[in-house]
Amino acid sequence: MTKTSLPALTRIPVVRLRLIASLAFSVLMISQCQSQFRPPQIEITPKDTVGYGFLQFDNNEIENRHHLDPVFHKLYVQRTRGGQKVNIVHIGDSHILGNYLTQELRSRLQFHFGDAGRGMIFPYKLAGSNGPRDFLVESNCRSWRSSNCQRNLDEETPYGISGFVLETANSACDLTFRLRDTATAETRLFTKVTLFYKKTPETPQIEISDDLTNQKAQLFLEDEYTSSFYFDRPVGQFTLKQIRTDARQNNLALDGIELENELSGVLYHSIGVNGGKYLDFARAKYFASEVGVLKPDLIILSFGTNEAQGRMESRTFYRQIDELVGQLREQAPDACFLFTTPADSYLRGKGFNPYMPDVSATIVRYARDKGYACWDLFSLSGGENSAQRWKTSGLMSSDSVHYTKFGYAAQGKLFYQSLIKGYNEFVLTKP
Repeated sequence: MTKTSLPALTRIPVVRLRLIASLAFSVLMISQCQSQFRPPQIEITPKDTVGYGFLQFDNNEIENRHHLDPVFHKLYVQRTRGGQKVNIVHIGDSHILGNYLTQELRSRLQFHFGDAGRGMIFPYKLAGSNGPRDFLVESNCRSWRSSNCQRNLDEETPYGISGFVLETANSACDLTFRLRDTATAETRLFTKVTLFYKKTPETPQIEISDDLTNQKAQLFLEDEYTSSFYFDRPVGQFTLKQIRTDARQNNLALDGIELENELSGVLYHSIGVNGGKYLDFARAKYFASEVGVLKPDLIILSFGTNEAQGRMESRTFYRQIDELVGQLREQAPDACFLFTTPADSYLRGKGFNPYMPDVSATIVRYARDKGYACWDLFSLSGGENSAQRWKTSGLMSSDSVHYTKFGYAAQGKLFYQSLIKGYNEFVLTKP
């Protein structure tokens, strides 16, 4: 009985292990190949649309969308075969900093093309600024100093990828980030943390860990601007600690943080500074170099609101655009460029802005001259003096410069529609 019953007793776990292994393999194969079962085109649904009558819907398209064909091709391959990481870097002013507009694009693109992670974040709260609401930041101390590229008027400024810097001379200061959306309570997971920071002999070593899962991330990649740490298992939070190995190590200057999950799909980085202009980012010494580290496939530039808050010669503005683009092209030579014009706003929040049409026209002209793609939100949103219609519709905030979260959501949906229309046209005409 013992000889015949022993195999019967051991057969159950063996079968169970085989079943578990089979199911795990099936899940892996489905997750890797699921894109092959999806049609290459994307349907624009009612959830992606807005119904405000004052909008010029015929203008909702990407001008010179063929410039974006390399990006559309990569998205097409990702959707049909998988295995692609599509890096989009969206740079702008306060309209981008708040993340309401960009979140509409990020969530929709990642739903259809795969989610490769949250992308760039920064401890804006500790830097005395508003910021996105889909992550939380805490620190065990208050001895942090901060500034940004808009506040510093020097000809060349020491800022990197976020346009901000957060510094401390207290090596006991920790930072904890939680990737938790305060609106939905959703927690997103990641496995890779890349720190952008200035490395000098005075910089302490960095340790990245997660107390919740009892993991210490391993430093795997390091270069002039970054250090990349990997967790063995996905986490929803991490703590940055400083480790002094030398008495001189008493200054940390943090430029930004990138979060990834190491899966294929879209990484949509949003970078913004309140009051930001093209020239502010062009003066930031390390900005273009650190953007180049991301290896962007597409760089979206959304400025103009602040340039239009006073009189500026179009030639001067044109030259400032070209200065930033030249720096970015040098560091990211394979990136495509997409320009957006600003929606209308009041002059210093008090009334009709006579400078907005010329600023928007200069952005459009620059894109045409250089052969770049452009999304003309100014014309789409109603053009000259259209801010009043946005405001009476409850889409503009009380300062008459910024928009409500519903206004930004509408703009994000419109931008998404234009991108998907361009992508679908690419798919239809693809040989």
